[in-house]
Amino acid sequence: MLRALALSLLLGISAAVLAETPQRLAGLQAAARITIDDEGISHVRADNEHDLYFMQGWVHAGDRLFQMDYNRRLASGTLAELVGMAALTTDVQLRTLGLRRGAQRSLDAASPRFRAALEAYAEGVNARLEAQTSLPPEYGALRLPQVAPWSPVDSLVIAKLLAFSLAFELDIARTVALQSYMAVFGPARGVTLYSQDLWRSAGFEPNATVPDARIAAAHAAARNNEQRGMERAHEAVHGEDHVKLMRDYLERVRDNPAFRGILNQEARGSSNLWAVSGSLTADGRPLLANDPHLSLPTPATFYPMGLELEGEPVFGSSVAGTPGIIHGYNRWIAWGTTNNLVDVTDTFAEQIVPDASSPSGLATLYRGAHEAVIPIPETFRANVGGSLTVIPSGGGIPAFTLIVPRRDRGPIISFNPATGAALSVQYVGFGPTQELEAFLLINRARNLDDFKDALQRMDVAQNFVYVDVQGNIAYFTSGEIPVREDLQAGTVNGVPPWFVRNGQGGNEWLPVTHRQPHQASAYEILPFGEHPQIENPRAGYFVNGNNDPAGVTRDNNPLNQLRPGGGISYMAYSWNRAFRAARIDKRLRELLETGDRRVSFEEMQAIQADVVVRDGEVFTPYIVRAFERALSDSAADAQLRALASDAGVAEAVGRLRGWNGSTPTGLAQGYDAGDAPGALQTPSASEVQASIAASIYAAWRSRMLATVINGTLNLPPPIGQLPTPDDMDSLAALRNLLDKGGVSASGIDFFVVPAVSSLADRRDIVILKSLRAGLDMLASPAFFGTADQRVYFWGRLHRVVFTHPLGSVFSIPPAGGAFPAPLPGVSGIPTDGGFQTVDASTHNARGQTPDDFMFHDGPAHRTVVEARAGAMRAESIWPGGTSGVLGSPHYFQFLERWLTNESIRLSLGREEVKRNASVTERFVPVSE
Repeated sequence: MLRALALSLLLGISAAVLAETPQRLAGLQAAARITIDDEGISHVRADNEHDLYFMQGWVHAGDRLFQMDYNRRLASGTLAELVGMAALTTDVQLRTLGLRRGAQRSLDAASPRFRAALEAYAEGVNARLEAQTSLPPEYGALRLPQVAPWSPVDSLVIAKLLAFSLAFELDIARTVALQSYMAVFGPARGVTLYSQDLWRSAGFEPNATVPDARIAAAHAAARNNEQRGMERAHEAVHGEDHVKLMRDYLERVRDNPAFRGILNQEARGSSNLWAVSGSLTADGRPLLANDPHLSLPTPATFYPMGLELEGEPVFGSSVAGTPGIIHGYNRWIAWGTTNNLVDVTDTFAEQIVPDASSPSGLATLYRGAHEAVIPIPETFRANVGGSLTVIPSGGGIPAFTLIVPRRDRGPIISFNPATGAALSVQYVGFGPTQELEAFLLINRARNLDDFKDALQRMDVAQNFVYVDVQGNIAYFTSGEIPVREDLQAGTVNGVPPWFVRNGQGGNEWLPVTHRQPHQASAYEILPFGEHPQIENPRAGYFVNGNNDPAGVTRDNNPLNQLRPGGGISYMAYSWNRAFRAARIDKRLRELLETGDRRVSFEEMQAIQADVVVRDGEVFTPYIVRAFERALSDSAADAQLRALASDAGVAEAVGRLRGWNGSTPTGLAQGYDAGDAPGALQTPSASEVQASIAASIYAAWRSRMLATVINGTLNLPPPIGQLPTPDDMDSLAALRNLLDKGGVSASGIDFFVVPAVSSLADRRDIVILKSLRAGLDMLASPAFFGTADQRVYFWGRLHRVVFTHPLGSVFSIPPAGGAFPAPLPGVSGIPTDGGFQTVDASTHNARGQTPDDFMFHDGPAHRTVVEARAGAMRAESIWPGGTSGVLGSPHYFQFLERWLTNESIRLSLGREEVKRNASVTERFVPVSE
């Protein structure tokens, strides 16, 4: 009731009047309705597709206008025109990459029906712009009096930006690392250090795959292609000119927000999905779970809503700025996705030469011949005090973007005119893609065949979970994965595709000769049947957490599978390291092997809320064994025995010995979407102890990685610090080393302790010294300021702020907001969770300051669906709220329940919505 009243007050008009007085809208073709339920969620009902998407645009623009405007400008490289000069460097990079050029190509290739949907959506947005008497408060802060009209390309470029953040890969960091190792340790040892010790293809949990997932008719290659390619890597070492371009480019984009997930695997979009067959569920019907992990901005990434066309409803999470539902359910099916980290990008080392016949005066060399480089003129503008100002070229502002036609019109991203060395990029998203159209078709799908047909248009690489009222569960992967010419010929030309490749021939994407159903790309792609997939698996369930779905990298070799018709089958060098997938699988197996041996709806939700740190389960026994060995082995080194006699170390080991790996805050907590924290809940004694252990373990992990990985690669001058793998790769490397007793494949000692000859002693000394160093860090003034471990509550470190692009005034919590600071000088909302927990809340595993343990990415929604014929059961929750307008009661109405892993029951169709309706708005064409 309170929500209904607040909503009516927000609209400034009573619900009864709204229901009785239709609003006339130019552009509508027939009458339409928007019902806003008691949770503040809009449900659109229309009699034709034009009006459905028109009204969706109208609703999105009313609640999320600034978010839509910001995202289209970020993707288009025109963000400075909105927020000012500080965004120019971001604009330069996004304009160079050309997502908007790709969006225009997608529009040009769109089917008439999809184009009509995009146009209708844009009309609805623009109708709202014309009807609004005021703009969201961000525009006042930026001194901007108006918003540019919406266009179909704006919707497509937002979709391109989301796909880019999930799929784009530069290959540069890996190449720099490999060449650095070879330069220092020699070719053979450097290659082994890279591929066998540090940047492994196999995951932390290499055997965690989708149960029963298959790749059609794939079989093992007779020769070890990956190792063969790596052994020849020294033959394809790039010259210093190209390596310098790589290093400079990494530095240039390091702080660019659009590249955050591209440069840092932990910040790349991830997710969980799983499904359980009705034969294994408590109610005998299939269950689906999905929680996509994306950045946690204000407002939230997804916008919940319902769309009903001619009596056929669909409900789920939409993306403001685009038509349709991305994840959701209708009367017949439910679906969700996780990111599939397949390799759809190649970076090439090019040689550019003068060419008077080229429009740019430049050409690339390809097999000894010149190929023209095409210039695209650029004009950059910025908002300066509310006025749009042209920024002259020079000083990092280019006058042209240089395009290489051979790379599907991909750009030159870095160029040294003095030497002609250059780097170009080819990415499947530079061409036309159909992901939004695929989702619109999925919205209307009634069965498995409809769904699979729609996936043929899903050019973005995703994993899909599917259930239906007929009892089916299914897992599919999608995306247009390019076929490389050398791999198709059964060999590796130079280095494998996860490194920067030679652009002068032998490494091309093959032109299409076997066009697949609904294919958009101009290049040969893996057929849908060669993607990992499974329908109604024998195991009765499947799980994916962005990990290798078919186990092709479990032997640390991604190139020893052959395609059915010949050629090497290659999808990716590595996937997510399976921390979450292994934990979900473990929870499901426990349910299926105990009690009633069934999985309930509520148990699916409980798994989504799981906050056990998987690497903690694996590594904590190593800490305990090192301590116990130091106490019991009289022959152990004196340093090891001394560490075991340290009272702080002994206390910490005692806490870790009884720890179950969970990560509660340990704080009295209460959340409220109002002006003050809600009623506080006091943690139990076991939660307090687990919280303290979680802090101690996180500190140990930080110092252990700093010593074993970073420390080993930190060499005396003039070499200094060599490139280090990211946190997930480092933990996979650490587990591999410890599981092998500390012995490395390269022969390099990762457990260096001077004057100690025993490898076992050195290993255990490093383990316990890392624990001691972690305790010293926690006791320092920047952290808890005391050696008393009883106050080391995890919630004082593990926090979240839902950030707004204009800063803390619009963020949740705002600067000086209602949520109290957990430590002096820090901010944020304390939450359970940790590194790669199922309830995603990953922080910097090498954290050295309190803010390093904050997290910035998490579930953009949590959803569980039971596929019931006639009455689907679905519950979801989102971070934040439906409105992006500061001051609205719906600015963060779901946040309290998101933080506490609660959910809301969803409504599908007019009768269900009617029972929960607060407000109904009616709209009619102007002619009525």
